[in-house]
Amino acid sequence: MKRMIGLTLASGLALLVAGCAGQGGNGAFPSGPGDTSSGAVRASAPAATRNFNLAVRCPGVHWEKTHGWTDQQIMQQESLDQSEIPACEQWVAAQPKGYVPPPPPGVAPAGGTKAPAPSAAPAAGAQS
Repeated sequence: MKRMIGLTLASGLALLVAGCAGQGGNGAFPSGPGDTSSGAVRASAPAATRNFNLAVRCPGVHWEKTHGWTDQQIMQQESLDQSEIPACEQWVAAQPKGYVPPPPPGVAPAGGTKAPAPSAAPAAGAQS
């Protein structure tokens, strides 16, 4: 029985490797963010991505500014350009007091909806 299972697993692995090797490297998938070998041109970031980046980075930039960090320190820590620091300060100033950015799409918010309380049904077999 062990031999049969081992043989089945080995043949399945061989078929998997043969199937992957048969596909070859035809260049259908770019190898990285700047790869245009397959004719794909990287589009500019949409506005939603920029707003998400601001929502993620700007609270940290604002905190660093209020705690006396220099622009050079902030640019090194946050990996952003000099022109983005004032944009972040404007973004933070435009947010309502106590603003918390929403979670990314597909992520349930922390402390979301609670499960309904179990009903007070009597246990099976219990009689009054």
